[in-house]
Amino acid sequence: MPSTIGQPTLNEGVIVAGRPMPHFKRIEVEPITGAAGAEIRGVDLSASLDGETLAEVLLAFEHFLVIVFRDQDLTPEQHKAFSRYFGELTELPQAPIFPGHPDMQEVRREAHEPVTVVPFTRFHTDSPFLERPPLCIVMRALAVPKFGGDTAFANMYLAYEQLSAGMKEMVSRLRVVYSGKRIWQDNAKKDKDSQLRLREQHDFREEQLESTHPAVRSHPVTGRKALFVTQAYFKRFEGWSEEDSKPVMDYLQSLAYRIQHQVRVRWKPNTLIVWDNRFLQHCGIHDYDNERRHLVRTTVIGERPI
Repeated sequence: MPSTIGQPTLNEGVIVAGRPMPHFKRIEVEPITGAAGAEIRGVDLSASLDGETLAEVLLAFEHFLVIVFRDQDLTPEQHKAFSRYFGELTELPQAPIFPGHPDMQEVRREAHEPVTVVPFTRFHTDSPFLERPPLCIVMRALAVPKFGGDTAFANMYLAYEQLSAGMKEMVSRLRVVYSGKRIWQDNAKKDKDSQLRLREQHDFREEQLESTHPAVRSHPVTGRKALFVTQAYFKRFEGWSEEDSKPVMDYLQSLAYRIQHQVRVRWKPNTLIVWDNRFLQHCGIHDYDNERRHLVRTTVIGERPI
């Protein structure tokens, strides 16, 4: 695709991620699919970004929801410095810590380990049980399989916008009870070969591991609405029994699996991805065997869903 730099007329009338594509002058932006995602070139994340370049990176993030930078050989401190452009870093109670950096997490599967060691191989949003779930995740690849191990993302704005009027009205009244209280107990009951790799200790209080959030949340600036429903940590809808809640949740979760809502990103060493945890769901694709996959990440704290 030709560079968009200095060619603002090329985007006239182009709809991507459900809205007209913005114009970019300082960075090169190539959309990956019509649903979400863009690769960004012309930016060195190891250095401080000037104001105009940063503004365009943040605009691309807001519009495409997942932005991809290739060939970014960063130190952990450089990774964290770039992450702070998006907000304050936070810890997560369940995510394993990257050694030596308590404000970073890792997703790691060794070549000999089973798929189950990495949590949530289905579409989900991270840590919805927190009062302020993550705004975004900034993740970089240290080691990846020769083939496979991609991450897929689903645009939950589109999932909501394509609902019928009656369904929109119904889900807009729902509130979701999410709980992370039992993840360690449930994990301990599994066979050793089926257990997840979880953080062993954390400083979160038990009451911080359960929250109730709207099933439809709005962007705090644009007001655009998206589904905020995921089977990960789902307990029930507020005022509903778990039995009644399940079929409705199953249907709403199925919307993330519609291919027209998705983008799939292939990891390469030193690929860095930033994704909006509020309005996307994501899924690691474990279609590889006998190879190592090691990703390191930071988590940016979000606002309370509205």
